[in-house]
Amino acid sequence: MFDPGGGSPRVIFFGMQGPFSLPSLVALLEAGIEVCAVVVPATPLPGTRQPAIQLREPPGVTRAALPLLNSSLQTSIVQLAWKRHIPVWEVQRLTSKETISQLTTYRPDMICVACFSLLIPPAILHLPRLGCLNVHPSLLPVNRGPVPIFWTFHEGHTTTGVTIHFMNKEMDRGDILAQEAITIPEGISYAALEELCANHGASLLARTVADLYAGRAMRTPQDETKSSYYSFPAEEDLLVVAEHWEVRQAYNFMCGVADWMGPIVLRAGEENFSVRKAISYSHGTMEQLDEAGQHERVVRCKDGWLHVKLNPA
Repeated sequence: MFDPGGGSPRVIFFGMQGPFSLPSLVALLEAGIEVCAVVVPATPLPGTRQPAIQLREPPGVTRAALPLLNSSLQTSIVQLAWKRHIPVWEVQRLTSKETISQLTTYRPDMICVACFSLLIPPAILHLPRLGCLNVHPSLLPVNRGPVPIFWTFHEGHTTTGVTIHFMNKEMDRGDILAQEAITIPEGISYAALEELCANHGASLLARTVADLYAGRAMRTPQDETKSSYYSFPAEEDLLVVAEHWEVRQAYNFMCGVADWMGPIVLRAGEENFSVRKAISYSHGTMEQLDEAGQHERVVRCKDGWLHVKLNPA
């Protein structure tokens, strides 16, 4: 994408070792974008005072020789950065002078963020000359907040997407640079939808970085009249009251969230059931579904019948 002789953007990448961050880092590197540093949150150690920022060194020769087949680092942004000889910084306090000073030395054109658990302060948001870009797995301004994929399932959306937007001091409210819609497959799991969003967001991020660096990017303010914000789900958000939920929404919510968040509580009449997974649903008659076996129930929802597998008592 970039001519090595003509230079490329200098980017600091902020991410986590989970599955959402890795595709974006891969896409930036494959596009020829210069990632000069990778920043990850430090793991707090109780009873110790950790430095605000410290370099995370790759394993020594002895450890590196050990098989990594079962290591979470094998497919993490940390492992990829080490392979590409990119410094990895663990941060405990983003507001400290040490952190800001260290990141300033890289003179980044942009900071790119794909899933990061710490609030990024204004001093770092203003550090790169072209701004901070975030990959968000929803079509902003819909589903702002830390876990938009959960709320995509909870609200029964059939379409979601990814947004590349500028970051500012207000969560997920910066101007939009690019968006891409994604049709949600029936019965998809949380992990599979997260992977779908991560892959679409990665390629969109790489293109957006190139456009912004070349002066081609167009920024669009978010429409506040269409905005929604959700925080982390509470216990009551895992309750499905059958008579109030459309059957397709209940089925897809359970398929999406039960493995990720834990058991869903299904309330049918006066009874509560702990649901392991949704099996099938029908808008027709109850007889169109398979007969419920052991630890299974068929319940009536708002507009159809839902067949679920329960957790044993």
